[in-house]
Amino acid sequence: MALKDVIGQDRPVNILKGCIAKERVPHALLFAGDDGIGKRLTAVNFAKALNCQGMTREESQVTGGFLFEVPEPEVPSPELETRNDACDQCPSCKKIDSRNHPDVFIIGPEGEGGQITVQAIRQLEEALSFKPFEGQWKIAIVDEADRLNQSAANAFLQTLEEPSAHSILILISSRPDLLLPTIRSRCQRISFSPLPVDVMGRLLKEKFGEMDDEQARLVGVLSGGRLGYALSDNLMDQREQCFSIFRQMLESLEEEPWEDKETMEGWFEWSQLLLRDMAVYSATGQEEYLMNTDHAEYIKAVSHGAGLKDILNLARELYNIKRRLAFNLNKQLTYNFVSLLLRNNLGQSGRQ
Repeated sequence: MALKDVIGQDRPVNILKGCIAKERVPHALLFAGDDGIGKRLTAVNFAKALNCQGMTREESQVTGGFLFEVPEPEVPSPELETRNDACDQCPSCKKIDSRNHPDVFIIGPEGEGGQITVQAIRQLEEALSFKPFEGQWKIAIVDEADRLNQSAANAFLQTLEEPSAHSILILISSRPDLLLPTIRSRCQRISFSPLPVDVMGRLLKEKFGEMDDEQARLVGVLSGGRLGYALSDNLMDQREQCFSIFRQMLESLEEEPWEDKETMEGWFEWSQLLLRDMAVYSATGQEEYLMNTDHAEYIKAVSHGAGLKDILNLARELYNIKRRLAFNLNKQLTYNFVSLLLRNNLGQSGRQ
């Protein structure tokens, strides 16, 4: 793949190509947007384009991330389209794809705590201190950068303030507000947006030929316009499992079913979507505004018995709990507490 193959993110892609074309590449970039929207894919292909050996390009100028305005995207000519993208065939492109390029580094959360540690940042700093071995640039991609722990964030800030020559840092985050303000201020932010429902439907039908219009619309809506998320093979299974746990919580206090923090976060996201539909139906009484249309009867039953105020209060409480999951909440205690919240706010209506 190359930048031209990134689907639905024309504006970010054209901005990056413009940086290459104008030979002014920011030292630090922040790719911000929802999970599964193409940020990491774009970062990898941007690294390929910068170090591609399949085309000749004059050496670009690295600019201070907080001093340089990212150029507005322009519609590239066919010549620039080729010259400012990866060939996807040269040894450099293939090495980056296989993650064994000596000048391109990708780090992310690791271990049981799911954090980026100061040790990982120190190793990255050491790697970036050397001149490029093969490519024009040393490129570091920090995935889920909001998972930097306090020590790692402070160490990384020093890297941003004292950049080494010929190095480019790309931070990826779906929660950029959790990054230190001093880190955000030293990066040029490029925002990635969800795809429209009609575009999602068309792409899904192209990918899955057997999918009809209604199925494509439902998956597109439920994925929130995130193509990578929509292409997940078990998206609908995840939803059914989470909705089943939601009903279970209203009926009995059992042993919590969450495998890890990731499954907990997934449950809270799907629950917000379910509560969104309940609130919409409680306020409007119109089934056509629901997102989970195939669960309409259950949503209507709960909405009839629960007040809009209680549904909104529950949604707010669950949102606040989800924000605290980063602090490694006890799963069983969280399950018991959330079960009580559901019962108190939805009452008998939720057990129908």
